Amino acid sequence: MNRIAISLSIVSITFAASTNVPADSLTNQVGKSQPGNRNASPKQRVIATKTIENAHFDFLRALHAEEPKKSGKLLGRLSRHSKDLPGYKIKEYNSYLKAYFPNASSDHVQRYMIESYIVQKKWDEVQVGLLKFAYLYPNSSIYKKVLDNGYTLLQEEKYFGSVRDKLITLLNDAPKTGKMHSRYFDFLAAVHGFKDKRLRSIFERESWEFLTRYANRSRGSTVLMWLAQLEQENNNFHPAVMIYEKLMTLYPASQDYAAALYQVAMLKQEKFSDYNEATVSFRKFLKQFPEHNYVAHAQYRIATMADKNFSDWSTAIEEYGKLAASHPNFKYTIPSLLRIGEIQATKLKLKEEAISTYNRIASEYPDSTMQATEAHQRAGKLYENGKEYEKAIDQYMAIHENYPGTEGALENLGKCAVIYEKKLKQKDKAIEILNTIIKEFPESKNAKRAAKRIKKLNK
Repeated sequence: MNRIAISLSIVSITFAASTNVPADSLTNQVGKSQPGNRNASPKQRVIATKTIENAHFDFLRALHAEEPKKSGKLLGRLSRHSKDLPGYKIKEYNSYLKAYFPNASSDHVQRYMIESYIVQKKWDEVQVGLLKFAYLYPNSSIYKKVLDNGYTLLQEEKYFGSVRDKLITLLNDAPKTGKMHSRYFDFLAAVHGFKDKRLRSIFERESWEFLTRYANRSRGSTVLMWLAQLEQENNNFHPAVMIYEKLMTLYPASQDYAAALYQVAMLKQEKFSDYNEATVSFRKFLKQFPEHNYVAHAQYRIATMADKNFSDWSTAIEEYGKLAASHPNFKYTIPSLLRIGEIQATKLKLKEEAISTYNRIASEYPDSTMQATEAHQRAGKLYENGKEYEKAIDQYMAIHENYPGTEGALENLGKCAVIYEKKLKQKDKAIEILNTIIKEFPESKNAKRAAKRIKKLNK
């Protein structure tokens, strides 16, 4: 406490010197006007910034050495252990850094913060604090001392076991030159790279600090991108959208703009069910970024909203068709074509168009066994429902011919046998198909049933 008292005296004396007033008379003058003039205000003096900074740092140096009081009396009352002192210290250190970073004695105050967090065993803060010191103060006179102490701590404290090697590498490789804003960004990137939930709130705090100081730097867009993604991960979707919107507003030329626009559209679709706005945003994305990696995804989402949310069948077919034409190898292209066929068959009652779509799938994607099989089955079913049994058999048999030995081939051979027997009354053809089942799938239950059926048909 004596150190702090001395520091406070320094502040008072400094102030007195700047105002030509004795230090012990300051208290009596505060808030008083001159005699005889009730409206007169006390004369204000400006204190030199450097003088205040020096006094402020002297106070922090004394504060850092201050130990919590274990017991005793304060203002005549029994006092408990001063558990609030560590938190107060951090507030004071932050106050100084907000005013003077990165100049004056900021490096020393950053060291004080690290040491205070060590006392509090807040290892997440220590981890980030060490990185911050290494990245932001490479030319500090205490650089080696701080990092050497840090390396010792990393070896001794169990908390750092899983990240020790990576953290040491980052500390060693921290940039020694470059603009402060660039090194600050590199520091954030290092923290972000840990993907550690324990560091999330600290990373957010440091990111907002970066944006406060360096909003005019282009890398601010990347920092906003990180913050928005964290909000999404925390299911805070509305703040995420607003951060993406901020990114697009402040950094319209940013390389992150496209991804931000896509994420806004996706969140409007998935989390807010605002399908009109989502569609508008996806169309804007397609127009502005026709070569982007997400173009196919955006086109598919437009189509699915027209289909599932608006029940606009014609538009859905058109949008699915655009996807198939522009992105034939996209993972959702075949499902989109299958959906076109389904809409044509069930919603628009366009049987021939649906069959044509299914045949297109089978011919253009023969290597996609499951989807091609499904396409043949759907076409066959449409023919069967329309009592065009020979055409239905052609579709079912195509599966056996193109994909022999598969479950689809076995299932559809059975359908052919039933049609020959029940619909076309061609017993010999039915027996021929049943024998094919026995020959091609001898160990299957279908083969046993086929053998029994042949016996009945031969009676």
